[in-house]
Order: sequence, then C-alpha cells, then structure tokens
Amino acid sequence: MTFKLYNFIFYISMAAYGYFNIFFREAGLDSFQIGLVNSIPRVFALLLLPIWGFLTDYFQENKKVLAITITGSFLTVIAFPFAASMKLLMVLMFSYTLFQNPIIPLSDSLLLDHLGDRAYLYGKYRLWGSAGYMTFVSLIGLFLEKTEPANLFYIYAVVLLLTLILLKFLPQGERKIKVIATSDFKKIFQKKSLLFFLCFVFILQSSMNANYGYFPLYIVDHGGGEFLLGIALTIASASELAAFFFSDKIINSNKFSRLTLLISFAFTCRWLLLAFFPHRIIILLAQALHSLTFGLFFAVGVNYVNKISGEKFRATGQNIYAAVFTGMSAIFGNLIGGKLYQMLGGERMYFLLAIATILTGLIYSFYLSLEERELKRIVEK
Repeated sequence: MTFKLYNFIFYISMAAYGYFNIFFREAGLDSFQIGLVNSIPRVFALLLLPIWGFLTDYFQENKKVLAITITGSFLTVIAFPFAASMKLLMVLMFSYTLFQNPIIPLSDSLLLDHLGDRAYLYGKYRLWGSAGYMTFVSLIGLFLEKTEPANLFYIYAVVLLLTLILLKFLPQGERKIKVIATSDFKKIFQKKSLLFFLCFVFILQSSMNANYGYFPLYIVDHGGGEFLLGIALTIASASELAAFFFSDKIINSNKFSRLTLLISFAFTCRWLLLAFFPHRIIILLAQALHSLTFGLFFAVGVNYVNKISGEKFRATGQNIYAAVFTGMSAIFGNLIGGKLYQMLGGERMYFLLAIATILTGLIYSFYLSLEERELKRIVEK
C-alpha cells in the first residue's frame, strides 16, 4: 500500500507541471520561446540522465539516489517564481530536468525490484499515480485561475516534500544478480530490439510532448482558461485508470506488434480530432484517448524494457527509456511543436502530428511482423 500512496502523492506534482507553460506565457515568452525554454536545457540534462541509472544499478542504492533527485527538484521549483529573465528560466529548467526526469524511472525500478516475478502487476500500482493526478489537476487549475500561475510552484514544492517523507517507508527490493564491472553496461546498448522500440517511442512521444507543451495554449486560443484545461486534463487522467488497471491482462493476451499498432492508431485519431474539430466538447472527448496514448503505451513500454534489460540493468534500462520518453522526445516535441504552432496554428500542427504517428506505427508494425516470422521460422527448425 505504501507504493500506491507514494505514487498518488508524487503524481500530483505532474498535475502542477501541466501549467508550466501558462506561467511562461505570463512571464512574457511567446510560443517559440516557450519551446526553447522547454527544450534547450533538456539537451544538456538529458546527457546525464542515464548516469542516475548507472549509479543505482552499480551501487544498489536506489532509495538514496532517489532522495537526491527529489531534494534537487524541490530546491529548483521553489526558485521559479523569482526568475525574471529567459536566461534564468533556462538555467532553472536545466536543473529541473536534471533532477526531475530520473524520479519516475527510479521509482519504477524500485517498484519492479519489489514486485520481482510479479512485474506484470506494475499497472495496478501506477494507476494510483493517475488517481492523484486526476483528483488534483482541475483543482490546481481552478486555484491558479483565481490567483496567479506562479503559485503552482509552491504546490509542487509541498508535494515533493511529502514524497520525500513517504520514500523513507518504501521497501528496498533485493536483487539476486548484480553488476560486476562498469563495462557490463555496454551490453544493454547492443540490443537491436531495444533500439528500434526506442525509435518508435521517440516519434510517438514527440507528438505527445508537442501536445503537452501547446495544448494549454490551444485551449486558451479557443476561448478556454485554466479551469477548462484542468477538466480536459482530468478526463485524460481518468481514462488512464482503466488502462493501467487492465494493462496486465491486455499485455498478456496480445502480441506486442498488435499493441504497438493499436497505440499508433489511437495517437492518430486523437490528433485528427483536435485538428478538424476544435470545439470544446470534442476537445474534451478526445482526451479519453489518453488511456491508450499514455496509459497503455507507458505500461507496455515499462514492461517491454524491463524484460529486455533484465534484473541486472533494471534501473539503467528504465532511465534509458525515460531519456527517450521524457527527454529526447520532449526536446524535439517542444521545439518542433513550438515552431509549427507559431507558423501554422494548433489545428495544422495536430494534423502533421497525426501523419507522423500513423506512418511510424505502420513501419514499426511491419518490422515487428518480420521479426516475429523470423523467430517462428527459427523455432520450427
């Protein structure tokens, strides 16, 4: 139950993160500058992200490393309200990315260590994070609409303090297999299946990060405010609950190629709805597809990377996955999304994202089908 409460509390901070760009706009940044602030600092922080996983797997000190990242995030977010220039915001975003991005993969690694052979139950624990996000995201939006966007950082700081307290009570799982030498880490980078999967994740999640960055502005540009954005994010988060709850059954009863194609189609449908039907009711209904484009997508990814990485490199594998899922894709998604939004507007941006996701899904599905046929042929011999 401690892991569930930990996820519930921590993911409230992700609800606050959803309003960062509204704060940046209030600070005087245009859409492309917002893209730069969200992207350039991540380039440098991203290079250091796998190191958190290396340290965890090599020294077997997951909770201590996790405590460092949570503390660093806390110290960073309380400084945001005092940033008075774009340069300072970039420095803070570097620090934020450096400490914040490893928290989720390190937390997931700690949970997977605890679950051991029951790793397929990951979604049952992760859904509590969605519940925390869903419960507070619209309330935070309403509060910020009544006060001012800068207050989101104080909410964020309180949540991180509670997360740090709960961390002390989380069990530290024992690993039977340990890293013997630092040279062992190169083995994980030689897995071709992992490389192709990360390419698939990069394209789809880049489209999602463009959405994360500019959906708030899309809402505002169509007459909405923080409260409407909060409702949209609540619907998206509520849809995750079912996906995480049934993820173990869905993953165990479907081929990996079928799941990735389903996820790709869900991405495409979601972006097409926003591209052609920019009306409030459709905007809100489209958020229900978040169940597949995030909930199932993330659970499938964590499960797949966990299998490929194995027990020895669990934290490293999850951090590499996070480097693509929340790092590289965020850099590219924010930059390209900012430029497209500035030049073409929200509707055309979403249309181009739809084209990218369907093409990626079809190509990756074709690759997986060839791989499955080859494996079947080898087995039959």
